[in-house]
Amino acid sequence: MAHVQQDDSRSSPTTNSSEEALLWIVRLHSGSATAADRQEFQLWRAKSLENEMAAREAETLWSDASELHQDNHTGAIRLGRPLRSKPSRRTTIIGGLVAATGGGLLAAGMLRKPAADFATGLGETRDVTLPDGSKVTLNARSALKLRFSAAARRVELLGGQAFFEVAPDAARPFEVAAVDIVTAALGTAFDVNLNLAEGGATVSVTQHAVRVHVDGTAAASLPRRSIDLREGQSVTVAADGRIGPVTTGSPANAVAWRKGQYVAENRTLADVVAALQSYHEGWLVLRGEAGRLRVNAVLDLKTPDESLGALASGLPISVRRLSRFLVIISGV
Repeated sequence: MAHVQQDDSRSSPTTNSSEEALLWIVRLHSGSATAADRQEFQLWRAKSLENEMAAREAETLWSDASELHQDNHTGAIRLGRPLRSKPSRRTTIIGGLVAATGGGLLAAGMLRKPAADFATGLGETRDVTLPDGSKVTLNARSALKLRFSAAARRVELLGGQAFFEVAPDAARPFEVAAVDIVTAALGTAFDVNLNLAEGGATVSVTQHAVRVHVDGTAAASLPRRSIDLREGQSVTVAADGRIGPVTTGSPANAVAWRKGQYVAENRTLADVVAALQSYHEGWLVLRGEAGRLRVNAVLDLKTPDESLGALASGLPISVRRLSRFLVIISGV
């Protein structure tokens, strides 16, 4: 059984020193640090080479954390720059690093606003039957809002991932809105996934066909605004609305998460980590260029740490657990 790789060599700080350095960095950037605090930190880091290295690593992580943000719809803490707005650097980092070193609430990514009609938590999936008889399965840390009317069946995927089994109704098309795309279907089954490292969404059809349409103010300038997908086909719409190439694969692989698995077929490590994040109680932070590595693997979503260990055994990456809530993944 694979385990998360621990770096016990003298070239890297131990977990304890890394955690202590993170606590120092949070304190010094809290806005209430005194000159005595800064002097004490300098004395601490001068005690040993290990402390110095841990301090440098924590300072680098603090800098990288400027790209953490809170999702406007779900309230989840996410990695990467937000698509539309960005909270203050101090608010984002202090809240996040305190959680990473002992709080857990922010790191769990479940500060949800009450906008969703249905939502799931850490590692939780949920089956929902909609008023029209359609069925939805929500992946972990996902949120869905209903916008049904007498003339239309429309739902909004606020975050995460969902699989839809649509009840036929020719008079009322079924539409799923997610970011700036709308997926329309009549009597079909398909998956919409927002758990992508670079934003955007992937739509995968497991039965019949759907039409994916790009909406929003930037859509008019796009070379293509819609595409039809058949059973077994998938497409990713980037955060800027650009429609990627259509790929063909096993419909079962696209929804393997319903059975607790993630099937990576030439996926980037960044997307794999984004999928595991919904099942991990803390942060999984990718450093450097490691996120661009390509992955072909079948991973257990229910044991994300062991899945990371399996990835580390087959890829040139290091996986370091700095605390219960913080894991750093980087190239070697």
